[in-house]
Amino acid sequence: MKKIMIALAFIALATTTVMAQMKEGKIVYERKINMYRMITDPEMRARIPEFRTSQFELLFNEQSSLFRSVPDEDAPDPFANNGGDRGGQRFNFRMPETTTYTDINAQMQYESRPMFEKTFLVVDSLKPLKWKISEETKTIAKHLCKKATTSVAAQNIRIGGGGGPRGMGRNNGDSTNRPTAAITPKETEVVVWYTEDISASVGPDNYTGLPGAILEVDMDNGANVTMATEVTTKYPKKELVQPTKGDKMNRAQFQDAMKKLMEDMQRGGGMGGMRIRMN
Repeated sequence: MKKIMIALAFIALATTTVMAQMKEGKIVYERKINMYRMITDPEMRARIPEFRTSQFELLFNEQSSLFRSVPDEDAPDPFANNGGDRGGQRFNFRMPETTTYTDINAQMQYESRPMFEKTFLVVDSLKPLKWKISEETKTIAKHLCKKATTSVAAQNIRIGGGGGPRGMGRNNGDSTNRPTAAITPKETEVVVWYTEDISASVGPDNYTGLPGAILEVDMDNGANVTMATEVTTKYPKKELVQPTKGDKMNRAQFQDAMKKLMEDMQRGGGMGGMRIRMN
């Protein structure tokens, strides 16, 4: 009889835990990008802060999610102010107001991506990630989280000094002392922390597929860290909708378009007055 009572108690506890899981709500994130990991030019480094911080939010339910940037109109842009004037050229680093909508049931994503004064609508199936789940835990935004790791193909935009035809112009066309920009594809490790307190399999950007919501993403050992600062059940349900505006293409076509834009920018004489938009 005692064993039966203990078993019933465990069942009741498990049922209570499941019922207590969040099924919809909003997660607020802060993202810190280490700009010095991309910028090698010492003079440029001296003119900008090491980290670029921005805010995001994730609206979600069990059927879909919407991850979007939260622009802070009142906050000064330290990169525009401190980037200074190099030979008459300003170096402005702005974060894109990117929106990523995920249809969880259909496993499809719709990404609205502004880039170089143009908007792209990237529509493609959700690429499954191979997660390795650990029993290591920590608490984020008052939620107990488990660790998981994966590897992804990433593209880093690196900016630094150097000459040659790939240089970006300054100093009256002198190609021997131009800052260069190159997109370098590589495989990078991603460490995430997810909570089973939230039943929806959601997360920032393209990171999903775990038994719960991802509250932290650490890409390339601190180069790009996105961490939840607030979790709430209240959210604007009417705003959880799929984006529709922009030049529609799949991910492969978008990557080709980005490559062409960078090549055109380099051939066109540099970065002066242009914004480099990063995810």
